[in-house]
Amino acid sequence: MLNLLKGFLLILFSLFCIYLLEGACFRLVDGYANWRLSLAWGKPSQPAFNPLLKKIPLDHFVAQPLSSPESEHLGYWVGRESEYSSKIMSFTRPLRDIYKDFIYRKIEPLANFEIRDYGDIQGVVLPGLKKSATVEDVQKQKARRVGDGLEYAKGIFIKVIVQRNSDSYRQEFKDLETSFSFLLERGFACLVLPVVSSDDLVDKITRFQKNEELLAKNLFGWADGKAATFLMQSSQTKPDCWKAIMLTDPEEFVKPPNVTGLPWVYFVIDDDRRLDEQGLDHLNEWIMMSRTNENLYASRLSGLVRIGKRFNVDKTIPSYFATYALYCAKFIEELHGDWPEVGVFSKPESLDLNQSHSSSKTFVTSSNFDLVRIEKKNTKIEEEESISSPNFTANFDCEMVRVYRANHSNDPQLPLVSNRDLILKLGLGFEEMGQGVLEQISIKDPLFYRYYNSLRAMEDSPLN
Repeated sequence: MLNLLKGFLLILFSLFCIYLLEGACFRLVDGYANWRLSLAWGKPSQPAFNPLLKKIPLDHFVAQPLSSPESEHLGYWVGRESEYSSKIMSFTRPLRDIYKDFIYRKIEPLANFEIRDYGDIQGVVLPGLKKSATVEDVQKQKARRVGDGLEYAKGIFIKVIVQRNSDSYRQEFKDLETSFSFLLERGFACLVLPVVSSDDLVDKITRFQKNEELLAKNLFGWADGKAATFLMQSSQTKPDCWKAIMLTDPEEFVKPPNVTGLPWVYFVIDDDRRLDEQGLDHLNEWIMMSRTNENLYASRLSGLVRIGKRFNVDKTIPSYFATYALYCAKFIEELHGDWPEVGVFSKPESLDLNQSHSSSKTFVTSSNFDLVRIEKKNTKIEEEESISSPNFTANFDCEMVRVYRANHSNDPQLPLVSNRDLILKLGLGFEEMGQGVLEQISIKDPLFYRYYNSLRAMEDSPLN
């Protein structure tokens, strides 16, 4: 009996040691923390909760706070969100420790990196990554010949500040040099961007992305105070501009744009400020809308709130922001560029122009979808058609087609597709997305709906 008891205690002790060892590895070993995350959630391209691990109370499966703060004080809701954010991002703690150690030990952080200006965007620190130019790059005049080296980055971390004077810019840049070096060694480009307004920010970023498509593909913005409000407003104007935005105590909270596929958002607000409910209703909207995503990683890791202090602002990038940007870029890379697009509907799918009608699916995107303007334009077009000659040949021009062409202007094959064929493929894609989708389109763009029904009727005719 005594031997049985000893054996039982030995087993318990062994299990306890394994439990402590596993916890220590998750807390201290970055590779293991990432492995356990993928084991719990699956790959970003094929995410799913592990049915066995889900029965264990791991941080990966912590329940999200209620979708609405109910009738209680919004400050309590922020407190619960902060606890959730701490647990759901617990897998980043080993990398955060590495970052903090790097900050204290690094000397001459930018000595091995090139700093370059791109028009209005000045002081971009480059990670030194290059890829060989393809035939497509040569056709787009991005390179002179196939095989030339093209500068690229896994992402660009941008600290947005309010433009004041050159001294404030230089001090800001100097404070962030060591933080930038940590990101640069991991494939990120970095810069400090002074702006005078949200429109100025959108204008500079849009031109930068247009001129440097390869380098500026994935943008991650961080700002505090008034600049954080500019960053939120820029997401209202152009939601697909950013992959993630990180905001420290915005001067003013603004409403999110009424679209799906928002950039990942991470808010940090002062502990005293959350006791004042002003603006927290807009914060709640940002959180809930950014979590509206079918991808498990996006729905769990986007829309985070943290309670913090402003003492470290303007000195270094907070460790939770630096690691947040790195992991976001990592998930984008693992998705092979299949990142959710900003648009009207909640089920984004891409259009393959080489597929047959029966298998094509699509999703029209737009950051400024003005229903009143569309309907007025449609009315005008219909009136022009009614007085035109009987020999009038329709070019099938409508707002839905223009929006799609504008948002896929980089597709070299798209100009070869006629408006007629594009309407058929878009319409078939809407039908495959489920009941009611095409009806919603008929409200947003009645001319597109009329064109599509006419073309379908012609295709179904026994004469064809």
